Amino acid sequence: MRDTDWQILQALYKNPNMTKVANSFYMTQPSLTKRLKQMEEEFGVTIVNRTPKGLSFTPEGRYLADQAERYLAFMKETTETLQAMQKSSEETIVIGSSYTYSKYMLSELLFQYRKEHPGVQFEVVTDQSDALFRKLLDGTVDVGFIRGDYEGALERIRVGRSAACLVTKEPVKMEDLPGLDRIEYKTNDRTREILERWWNENFSTPVGNGMPVGYIDVAWQMIERGFGYTLCFLPEHFANEHNLCLTPLFWKDGTPVERNTWFFYPKSKRLSPALSQFVEYVAEGTRKERDICGN
Repeated sequence: MRDTDWQILQALYKNPNMTKVANSFYMTQPSLTKRLKQMEEEFGVTIVNRTPKGLSFTPEGRYLADQAERYLAFMKETTETLQAMQKSSEETIVIGSSYTYSKYMLSELLFQYRKEHPGVQFEVVTDQSDALFRKLLDGTVDVGFIRGDYEGALERIRVGRSAACLVTKEPVKMEDLPGLDRIEYKTNDRTREILERWWNENFSTPVGNGMPVGYIDVAWQMIERGFGYTLCFLPEHFANEHNLCLTPLFWKDGTPVERNTWFFYPKSKRLSPALSQFVEYVAEGTRKERDICGN
């Protein structure tokens, strides 16, 4: 049975008129009658009874018509899925990523993903988490790795948690911080809020004057040269290249000061096949990491 034969069966069952069905398939009525006879011979059953009033399907014919509908629906879904998969392999995924996540985590993740999906293309947009979250909401980027807890009409998966530290060249006493120069760097609102809350919980005096710099790794270089200290969240897999003194920060109740890193993506109904595959890859990697850690 060819696909056209299944289509003819389906069409005849819905409209048992030989002339109209023949015309819809650009065939003559005798040619259609011959095709129908060949189908009956192939299956060894009578598909239709021909009467002066027209065609009537036998029980075997009705069964075959039902199978025709199932088969054609299956072929349609299969073809569309394969086309979507082919298209997804050529799609570019626009990823928003915070500066430190891009530097310490993203390249390895994309490298591993590309090994399994060699046709996929990426565009990486690096920015502050505040700006990235706005880009996610307006669709400028497809997905995003964002530092801090943001709320909006998006799905999210926690992919990391980093600890806050006091970073100095040499060990210092916490009570001495208000009198020392603090190096400020660009960061997002959520990170700034957490660190300010910790400061206000521990000190009644404002932060001392210091040197504003661009990015956190510049701050680390300045601290190595003795320009002051900073408070920051250490990135995952942080390598202490400058041999700095790292002192973890704690809340008054003894719990560590931490910040979440989230993978944000659109609601499921808005996911393309390529995005869906990438989201599942990130989710699966997070599940495996939790299993290894026993969480």
